[in-house]
Amino acid sequence: MTAPLRITTGVTEDGRARLTATGEIDLSNAADFRDRLAAEVTPDGSRLLVDLTGVDYLDSAALAALFVHADRIEVHIAPLNEYLLTVCGLTQLTDVHVIRPEDSESRS
Repeated sequence: MTAPLRITTGVTEDGRARLTATGEIDLSNAADFRDRLAAEVTPDGSRLLVDLTGVDYLDSAALAALFVHADRIEVHIAPLNEYLLTVCGLTQLTDVHVIRPEDSESRS
């Protein structure tokens, strides 16, 4: 059974726009993710923080949505997805930060 995708938006402590996804992003819901991502990315040059630390699974449709906006996003991921984003080449196009559990605890 797949974990349902949940997407929220907000602002970081320093005023940056943030899109947070949890669950799984696959072909069944990637269009929703792509549309929400496109709606939050702004043409003004500021980078959208895309928090995927709560995402357990990303498929190629999810990666495609990230690639489209690579020059305008910063991605935070859990260690589980670090290898995937490295192998697919996204780390060469945008800032990708691996957030380990101890890092998120110290940010609280």
